[in-house]
Amino acid sequence: MNKFSTLRTACAILTLLYSLSCFGQHTINGKVIDAQTKQPLAFVNIIFNHDQLTATSSDVNGRFSYSSSKRITSLTCSYVGYERFTMTIDSTMDGETITIKMKETSVELGEVVVTAGENPANRIIRKVIENKRTNNPENVSSFQYHSYNKVIYDLDYNDSIETDITKADVDQVFKGGHLFIMESVTERKFIRPDISEEIILGTKVSGFKDASFAPLATDVQPFSFYNDIIPILDVDYLNPISNGSLSKYEFYIRDTLFQGADTTFILSYQPQPGKNFDGLTGLLYINTNQYAIQNVIARPAEPGFIDVNLQQQYHLVDNQWFPEQLKFELILKQSQSMTVGVRASGISIIDSVQLNIELRKRDFGIESIRMDDKANRQDSMFWTSNRPLPLSDQEKTTYQVMDSLGQEFKFDKIMKVMEKVAQNKVQVGFMDLDLSRLLAYNKFEGVRLGLGVHTNDELIKNFSVGGYFGYGLKDHQWKYGGDAILTLNKEKELQLTARHQNELLETGNSKLDFFRPRQFDFRKYLASQMDRIQQNSLILGFRALKYAQFNISLNNTRIDPQYSYTFQPVEISFIHQYTTTDLTLNLRYAFKEKLIKSFGQRFSMGTKYPVFSLSYTRGIQDWLNGDFDYNKVEARIEQSIYFRNLGESKIRIEAGYIDSPLPYGLLFTGDGSYIRNFSVLIKNSFQTVEPYEFLSDQYVSLHYSHNFGSLLLQIGNWKPSITLHQNIGWGSLSHPEYHQGIEFSTREKGLYETGLQLDNLIRFKYLSLSYIGFGAGAFYRYGPYASGSASDDLAFTFSVTYTTK
Repeated sequence: MNKFSTLRTACAILTLLYSLSCFGQHTINGKVIDAQTKQPLAFVNIIFNHDQLTATSSDVNGRFSYSSSKRITSLTCSYVGYERFTMTIDSTMDGETITIKMKETSVELGEVVVTAGENPANRIIRKVIENKRTNNPENVSSFQYHSYNKVIYDLDYNDSIETDITKADVDQVFKGGHLFIMESVTERKFIRPDISEEIILGTKVSGFKDASFAPLATDVQPFSFYNDIIPILDVDYLNPISNGSLSKYEFYIRDTLFQGADTTFILSYQPQPGKNFDGLTGLLYINTNQYAIQNVIARPAEPGFIDVNLQQQYHLVDNQWFPEQLKFELILKQSQSMTVGVRASGISIIDSVQLNIELRKRDFGIESIRMDDKANRQDSMFWTSNRPLPLSDQEKTTYQVMDSLGQEFKFDKIMKVMEKVAQNKVQVGFMDLDLSRLLAYNKFEGVRLGLGVHTNDELIKNFSVGGYFGYGLKDHQWKYGGDAILTLNKEKELQLTARHQNELLETGNSKLDFFRPRQFDFRKYLASQMDRIQQNSLILGFRALKYAQFNISLNNTRIDPQYSYTFQPVEISFIHQYTTTDLTLNLRYAFKEKLIKSFGQRFSMGTKYPVFSLSYTRGIQDWLNGDFDYNKVEARIEQSIYFRNLGESKIRIEAGYIDSPLPYGLLFTGDGSYIRNFSVLIKNSFQTVEPYEFLSDQYVSLHYSHNFGSLLLQIGNWKPSITLHQNIGWGSLSHPEYHQGIEFSTREKGLYETGLQLDNLIRFKYLSLSYIGFGAGAFYRYGPYASGSASDDLAFTFSVTYTTK
């Protein structure tokens, strides 16, 4: 037989085998949706040919695919809360994609009665809890994966509410497309227990060319469903598979699915009647292979203004259950005050998973989520290769319409304005106006009007020069200052600054909040005792050791007290005005703080570890006319700790020490915030102590609070949040006789106060988006510095809160 005949024979055999395989393989593809809303239904049980051993389930998008060597003649769909659906499959459907519409059952799920022995669902949950440490993907020593993410925004209509805007009007504007689309492709790497970095390789947002806000959109739902607490929006929910959940939740078996050698139990869960906690409700799909979560559907048991639905699908990777698809849906419901609602649907599809690989900690960046420099400039080939499914016609239309509108209405320019506003700036050409300088208030200056301006990168990249001025309507004094800032390395926050200011500074001013100044700090409004300063400074700021921020400054300051006071040490004549020359170090260390870079700046998402702050000043005498030689140090450590079923505790410990006698303005004046007749609750301060009541050159203070939330008291829709406070302080002052003309006390015997805070006593709906709550608190001073009069030792406070639930 010649070579040609051999080749022809081989081709014939291959063709025959291929034909046989095609003849013997039957495939059915489909999508399951809600018959009324047309939304996809995730994790629907689908049984073929009435045989429970031949089954599959839909994914988070409602899609499914099933192949069999036997001819498929029927399929049956079952889903909790929906009518069972059965249809006949004929030969013309083989290989075709079908759409299955399921109807919600008109009968509510009845209570499952367990008559003998333990509820079998509880036994299953107990095994899930026993195995959750093994099944939790974040307990793997390390992993890396690739993810495609998409969020679609649409307007949501309620036919029962009359509006001036109809769906037809919107469709005419958007030509049948969605309201908005965001896509991103990310790569994440992780080292146990919590070292994580996610890099956005590409991002695409309808209507925008430069989407600097993309990092904030990748962090909507938790990566896995194994942690005891599931954070959703601004609420921490107790996981139904957390330790002790069997005393909080009730579970029932709703269905069973057989897949090969494994069985999947479908369990419903919801908070037990009468249990007061933030709980979830939904379905758990538990696979008997390691008793792991295969699928989960979750939503808050008590809805807020925004409906939230989470769906997660897991699969086995090297015998480890790992997330495969994550989906969320946020619905801002239509109401009388909102003519239309908004629906956001997001999905993440995870692939290229690598487990237990070698990763080095030093290769992780500062930010937990960051954008690659090319993320906004990826071409069509990048997106074609990274999208699991091509864009639908509706999605293509969305990009076409929104990109056209974005170009016409300059969306990118608007976003640049918003980016500046997030930094308290408004750009005018090559200049940035400083919004924080426009209007301010304190008790000394009254209303303060002003203006601040700096050059931006459009003039000289990485270099800025500017200044400000301000005028107090009560003190009738001008204040002003200027600086020049050279940015040497943005990644390491390395900046060199030269600054001059003629300004007011509150006495006893602490530098422990140097790196986290509070924009709306009510304590600043209470400032009534000021020093006038003329200061020249040279400042170096940078980030090092990944989690540490440093600021080192050389300062020469002329100080003029704006109150009746003289400093009169024994060995010298009295002093009113004085000069200091000092070298100051400010440090903040937040171990494993989660940082996200968005809108041109870094945002902190917090850390579960203690945060340490330090301020050290070395005063230098006889250099640049410095009058005092001294060492001054302040330190603080603070942490928030969440206790399951009990709420959240916050603790802050501060201490300060000065080794030499100094004028009043350089000492510690305490952290009192009491105003007679009216006080706003100011956290981490003494509510019964007036701002300048105590003076010290060494002190220690403890501020502790525990917020029970609404766990202790809930009557219908009235659920005030209860917080207990305990504040303790000690301080001493060497040579109090040196300070003349001003009243003060010391607290060597210890200062004590305790308080009860009730938030959300009254709540009002705000634009159908949230609740604004008003509360009150009472604090009582006791111990050596109590006056003995209840009216003098008792302080009442007022609080305002903002919640979505």
